Amino acid sequence: MLKNLLGQLFGPRRGAAREAVPPEERLRAALGHQQSGRLAEAETIYRELLGAAPPHPDVMHLLASNLMLQRRHHEAVALLERVTALQPQSAEACYNLGGALNALGQYERAAQCFEKALDLRPDFAEALSSLGNVLTAAGRLDEAEISYRRALGLRPDSAEAVYNLGNLLHLEGRLAEAIECYRRAFMLRPSFVTAHSNYVYALNFDPGYEPQRVFEEHLAWARSHAEPLRSFIPHHANEAVPGRRLRVGYVSPNFRNHAAAYFFEPVLACHDARQFQIFCYSDVLQADEYTARLRQCSGEWRECAHLTDAELAEQILGDRIDILVDLTGHTAGNRLLAFARKPAPIQITWNGYANTTGMSAMDYRITDAFADPPGMTEHLHTEQLIRMPDSYMVFRPPPDSPAVNDLPAAQSGRLAFGSFNALSKLTPQVVQAWSRILLAVPGARLLLATLPAGQTRERVRGMFAAHGVDSARLELHGRLPLREFLALHHQADIALDPFPFSGTTTTCHSLWMGLPVVTLAGESHVSRVGVSMLTNIGLQGMIANSMDDYVNIATRLADDPGSLRALRGGLRDRMLSSPLTDAGSFTRHLEERFRQVWTSWCAPRTSTEKVPAT
Repeated sequence: MLKNLLGQLFGPRRGAAREAVPPEERLRAALGHQQSGRLAEAETIYRELLGAAPPHPDVMHLLASNLMLQRRHHEAVALLERVTALQPQSAEACYNLGGALNALGQYERAAQCFEKALDLRPDFAEALSSLGNVLTAAGRLDEAEISYRRALGLRPDSAEAVYNLGNLLHLEGRLAEAIECYRRAFMLRPSFVTAHSNYVYALNFDPGYEPQRVFEEHLAWARSHAEPLRSFIPHHANEAVPGRRLRVGYVSPNFRNHAAAYFFEPVLACHDARQFQIFCYSDVLQADEYTARLRQCSGEWRECAHLTDAELAEQILGDRIDILVDLTGHTAGNRLLAFARKPAPIQITWNGYANTTGMSAMDYRITDAFADPPGMTEHLHTEQLIRMPDSYMVFRPPPDSPAVNDLPAAQSGRLAFGSFNALSKLTPQVVQAWSRILLAVPGARLLLATLPAGQTRERVRGMFAAHGVDSARLELHGRLPLREFLALHHQADIALDPFPFSGTTTTCHSLWMGLPVVTLAGESHVSRVGVSMLTNIGLQGMIANSMDDYVNIATRLADDPGSLRALRGGLRDRMLSSPLTDAGSFTRHLEERFRQVWTSWCAPRTSTEKVPAT
């Protein structure tokens, strides 16, 4: 069949000399390269074939698919637009064009492509699943779930559709269902590393999983995906000189307007360029103003979104990086399989993920003594813990933040609690605790942000109603642009931290906007982030050690408007004078720890012991 196709596309041209390698063999070689992950070799052959004959849409389509695998979606879109113009009845071309547009964030156009693909082929399960992704991105979650379930009706064994449904369920806070979807996805396709990462990530949210069990599942992920790559770990020939200028690399898909950038940008700006040459390995597909600022601060900038994990590891090895820092962990867009190949002699995970990676190739994890008290969590990590003297992170407040307003309860006469965290953290245990608080404070209301409209809100209202809380006491808001999101804090008096997965960026935003945050201390890092932040700004009185304590702290605060007003007026200054926003000191401490681990690595390689004379 392949030969017949190629005979039609690239048959002998009148008067042309016979080629040394027939076109069908060249295409077969390209497909083999692509299936084996040798994308650059495949691309070269596709382009040669297109140059040697009149451009044919089938070969353009193959080249576009290759470019999508390299995450070069802009180029793929240009090719696929030509293909769909030449082959308007090709459902596959419409589908792939939608996929490329979706990757670029052009959701409306992507949805149109998927819908056209479904018009051409109503049983196109992959198009239904991808349409669900676009609807999810647009916040149309009810429609998205219908689309995913239609896809699974057609293809019950589709690991991709099961995985996509899991992402939706996690977003909606339907945690048990999401976890089961992720598990089923990587059971259907054992190599589905992203589904397996999302599975271990989701376990952090579920109080039904003890920290030890969560750790064991991280180890299982590593055994399946990371440890088999240890054979690719190279010999590191880095110059073992303790005091020399170090080459430090940071790897992230979030060098953009993303919560992670609020904590990374101040450190990048404060690094001592005389002692550290900084490399940023950026997986960003759509650059923005944050990307531009970070790039300006970085000594060396590497665009790597188009690189495979193996190619990224080769790039890092070629750059002779001494210390490589992961800023993502098991969250979206991670490059843990590049780290599994250990392209740098020292590898550290920091800040992007509130747990261990589970990998033997990751040497250290940066934390502090409040989030990971000595003796409490070492057994839950494959990495050695490096504790910062104060906070394990530093926060850059948004420069255009609204001013802190007066206590809202003083104006309305009705106290308002608020939570600005993702819905995925709203577990049944959290709802129970917050219901107890609302029932103990007559007239109090609860403001919740980031809740999509539709069945999700009805489900949340039902969860509280089951504990006797009237839905009229709930104020539910959807996602908002950052400045409007911050202004929403003007309507709340006290912030409630969820558990077991504490807030991070949301806690900083609440404190910055004048809201004291009540947190419940747990026994692992994921449930102690609030402990670290509140301790670092001197608000230890907001830290509870039991559920009853959590409820009592919140209700006592609600009964003391004078203290609330004083806290609100002084929280911003308190933050500015605390380690939580002192980027200069934080970065010096971080650099000291980089130097310490580098010196430790050098020690056995720089022995100057002399052999006694005989």
